[in-house]
Amino acid sequence: MNGMHGPSARVDTITPLRERAAAAVVTTAEHLADPARVAAELAASGRPWDPNGLAGGAPGIALLYAELARYDDTFRTQAHNWLTLAARSARTAAPGNGLYDAVPALCFALPRAAATAQDYRAARTHLRGQTAVLADRLARRERQRITDGAGHTALESYDLVSGLTGLGAVLLDDDRPATEQVLRALVLLTEPMAGLPGWWVAQDVHSYAAVAPELGHANLGLAHGAPGPLALLALARRQGVRVPGQDAAITRLAQWLLGELRTDAAGPWWPASVESASVVPTPGQDAPGQDAPGRPSWCYGSPGIARSLQLAGLALDVPQWRRTAEEALLAALARVPGHDGLSDAGLCHGWGGLLQCAWRIAQDSGDSRVARQLPTLAEHLLQLSDPAAPFGFEAPRTRNGWTDDPAGFLTGAAGAALALHTFAVDRAPATTWDRALLLA
Repeated sequence: MNGMHGPSARVDTITPLRERAAAAVVTTAEHLADPARVAAELAASGRPWDPNGLAGGAPGIALLYAELARYDDTFRTQAHNWLTLAARSARTAAPGNGLYDAVPALCFALPRAAATAQDYRAARTHLRGQTAVLADRLARRERQRITDGAGHTALESYDLVSGLTGLGAVLLDDDRPATEQVLRALVLLTEPMAGLPGWWVAQDVHSYAAVAPELGHANLGLAHGAPGPLALLALARRQGVRVPGQDAAITRLAQWLLGELRTDAAGPWWPASVESASVVPTPGQDAPGQDAPGRPSWCYGSPGIARSLQLAGLALDVPQWRRTAEEALLAALARVPGHDGLSDAGLCHGWGGLLQCAWRIAQDSGDSRVARQLPTLAEHLLQLSDPAAPFGFEAPRTRNGWTDDPAGFLTGAAGAALALHTFAVDRAPATTWDRALLLA
């Protein structure tokens, strides 16, 4: 990347490890540069490719080149090529309501790839309008459900990937009225319903199939659960976007997370879900369900939850929340050497996501212990870098007969390279691409 000389580069912090990270990013950028080649490689591995959506499609890969173009303008061509493919495929895409679906994903990616306010202006305006319509429709539906007392919500109605929270993340920077609509619905969502948290879902914790409320669960993953609305409400407040009841909703969500905290020898941790409607744990005590920490992931696990709690602590200036978040992340990192669940490079549940979570928490923390862990995390991620692999990183492992996407944003090489780039330049992403993870 031309030695990473850009308007935001910090060349004074370049070390051999950062240089290795930068080189791995360039390798992946070379491997992903040609959409036709990527499609052919995926087809050769028996994986039909859908260019729609943020997780594994063209908009997500475009984010890599959009970020790199802030440091080296030659990457702008690749960003444009991927966006062109995304726009073409979105015209015939299946309908979807969430950030990771075709239209909102392209709406998210386009402004991040724009070099000037005029770039993609008409398309950005059109897509923002379409995304605002989706958000308004879903917000009205949720408010009506709550007003009518018509049962519990569903993960896909409010979560980051498929629901209101993700749409709010798309709209936060560019459409204040639409964002406020989302925030109002999420504030209502935090009100208890039938003696349960408002975000309790009458869905099976494994299959997400509909069940009786007492057999449902409250999800704690940043990707699908309560930390998502908490992070969005906190980020919006920090940006000056506020609605009535927002502070109370942030407090209610944060206090609930603190109430679900567990501890082991390493320190605090959170389960992936709370499945018993009849038991309310007290802080620091175990409760029925998950009896040991899971993998330290962004999607489900303490790192993502910790970032949402830290953002809440920053938004409302509650030092206790921030300290708990930092201690939970440090405990998760202390468990890493003996944990075999973290084996992939990607953002969702791999080393890339853990590195990005830790980098963001370190930047907003007064505790240098987190920052000191970053080189070790980057080294783990670099161990999965492979110039001979089709996309520059080892492919995700197959689990239960399924292999995650190896190329794209959420589980593949593009996302891993974005996390490594953050470490390499030691600067907050110029495009704020990790808003798609609600880390910033």
